[in-house]
Amino acid sequence: MNQISLLRQTLKPLLGWHGARLNFLALFLIALLRVKTINLMELATGFRSDAKTESSYKRLQRFFRHFDLDYEAIAF
Repeated sequence: MNQISLLRQTLKPLLGWHGARLNFLALFLIALLRVKTINLMELATGFRSDAKTESSYKRLQRFFRHFDLDYEAIAF
């Protein structure tokens, strides 16, 4: 089992999100650790998926544009 799957399984009971959103969050967190920056274009290169870097960049933009994080749920 890879890092993304393990992180997704750990987050699922804590957040209660659906699979696509959990997968994105796991990819995002692993990419943050890999590239050590918050620059979205550089983070997109850290996704290491079959998608093009530009697609991952747009995915990051959409997530932050349209999703409100419940900071209380994440903080515990």
